[in-house]
Amino acid sequence: MIGIVGGVGSGKSSLVAALAGLHLQIIDADQLGHQQLLRPHVRTALIDHFGPQILADSGEIHRPALAALVFGDSAAQQASRETLNQIVRPGIRREILQQLRNVPPQIDAVVLDAALLLEAGLDQLCDLLIFIDTPEQLRHQRTAATRGWSAEELHRRERSQWPLERKRAACSHSIDNSGAFSRTVSQLQQILQHFLHHPKTSSPAP
Repeated sequence: MIGIVGGVGSGKSSLVAALAGLHLQIIDADQLGHQQLLRPHVRTALIDHFGPQILADSGEIHRPALAALVFGDSAAQQASRETLNQIVRPGIRREILQQLRNVPPQIDAVVLDAALLLEAGLDQLCDLLIFIDTPEQLRHQRTAATRGWSAEELHRRERSQWPLERKRAACSHSIDNSGAFSRTVSQLQQILQHFLHHPKTSSPAP
């Protein structure tokens, strides 16, 4: 499995979606995380710990309210984030393993797109890790346009993840995403094609 790593708003999902000509199966771990929030036992566990303040009027988990409690570097936020991970991550990992077991034979490779791939230890499932290197200004522009985030919100989210240098160091390949999108897609395609044709020479990240 190939893991895609990067900072918040680095464009990982857009790049993966743009891949063409390769028989790939995409596992979107963040979407799996959203699905976990809909599961009754997960919802109950979250309410028991965080209280009804995390509920929307519909009765479902209100993700922005939950995010305010867990994203950041305060002691309370770190503790809340650890609790959230303990509740949600086991289900995400089970779903990923289930999808890996059911990969159709015509698929050449599986690509894992996960915001917290390294933090969650999912790199242990990967044969290759690719870092998407996107300048902070572009990441802020992207998250402001698509999510309405301020620069401070972007920084708050990033403080809840590994530093970018640590992420980059954990990957065997790095792609420059500061230029034309088509050029970045081409870089990613070249790495994937080489991996598919020479898997033994594309060593897993340490």
